[in-house]
Amino acid sequence: MLPSRSLIVWWVLALILWATTVGSVQEMPEVGKTNSFENQLVEDERVEEAPSAESTLLEQLQARLKVVEERERALQQREERLTALQQDIEALAARQTKEGKRLVGEASSLAEEQRRYVEQDPALIHLIKIYESMDPEEAALRIAEMREGLALDILASIKDKKAAGVLAGVEPVKAARLSEGLRRYRDIKLNQAN
Repeated sequence: MLPSRSLIVWWVLALILWATTVGSVQEMPEVGKTNSFENQLVEDERVEEAPSAESTLLEQLQARLKVVEERERALQQREERLTALQQDIEALAARQTKEGKRLVGEASSLAEEQRRYVEQDPALIHLIKIYESMDPEEAALRIAEMREGLALDILASIKDKKAAGVLAGVEPVKAARLSEGLRRYRDIKLNQAN
């Protein structure tokens, strides 16, 4: 965890105050000593060394502060990008939910339309009666070659025992597809009845 910017600023100020205090204590002449040329040289050297050490420390702290500020900026940018991505994902999920509801409504309206079509088409009603009176093996041969929508209309309308015999005579892969379609077809009819 990185320290906050205000904490870093307080530490920098504290170090600067400490450095100025140390520097001012070193510059004070001692009482009772003469200010000779040698003492002057030593003091000059201390004065030169102290500011360079202070300035080095200050430069290091400023460089560290810049690094911390850059990291903080980078983290803020990442956080903003993540927030934007999260909003995009939420919007996409809402659109998909809405689209899913629309598709379910469209599917039920198509099922209702198909039900009305079956009930109102006299040719289909006649075809259903023909297949119902036909031998299951013969019906299976013809339904195997027929498109699935018409086959489902016929299978859903004939008696269950006859439909079972017809499905038994159809190729297993097509029988499985027809069975799944028949299940959906009957589920739709039950939902419409309720």
